[in-house]
Amino acid sequence: MSENEEPSMPLEAPPPLPAAITARAPSMPAEWRPLPPAAATTAMYGGAGYGLLFGAGAAFFIGWPLLTQGLDLAWWQSLAFMAVLWLLLGALGALIAYRRWLSSAWKLDETGLHFRRGRLWRKEVLVPRSRVQHLDIERGPIERHYGLASLVVHTAGTRHHALRIPGLPDEDAVALRDALVPAASRHEDVL
Repeated sequence: MSENEEPSMPLEAPPPLPAAITARAPSMPAEWRPLPPAAATTAMYGGAGYGLLFGAGAAFFIGWPLLTQGLDLAWWQSLAFMAVLWLLLGALGALIAYRRWLSSAWKLDETGLHFRRGRLWRKEVLVPRSRVQHLDIERGPIERHYGLASLVVHTAGTRHHALRIPGLPDEDAVALRDALVPAASRHEDVL
C-alpha cells in the first residue's frame, strides 16, 4: 500500500426494505383470480364495436366490387351480402373478446402484480412493487353500470409504459390500488 492510498473499508449491505413494501398485501390471495362474468359482457360490447367498425370497412371494400363489377347479382343481393358480412365480423369481434376474457387472470403476491392473458399466444406480465410509479382507476359508463373498473399501473423506466387490467370488480380495483401504493407514498394528501 502506498502512502496516498486509504485503507479500503468493507462495503456495507444496503438497508432492508420496509416491511410495509415487502409484506403480503392484506386480503389479496396468492392464487390466480379470473375476471368476473360481468367483465365478459363489457368485453363483448367492446369487441362487437370494434368488429362492426372493421366490418363496415371490409363489407364496403368487398361489397362495392360486387355492385360495380356487373356480376349476376341484383343490387339488393350485394347489399344483403355486405350486411351479413358486417354482422358476422361484429359477432366475430364479440367472440374474440369473450375468448380473451376466458383466458385473463391476475394475482398479487410478495413480488408484485401478475396479469396473464391468452391461450394460443400466452402473455404474462409482472409489475414488481418497486417499479410502480402511480396508479389510476378508470370507470367508463358501461363498466360503472356493471360495477367494474380498470386498474392502470404506471411503471418506472419507460415513458409510456403502463399495465391496464380491465374488468376488475370495483372493490378489487381499489384494494389492489391501495395494496400497490408504496408505504413511503401513503400520505394524507395522496389518494
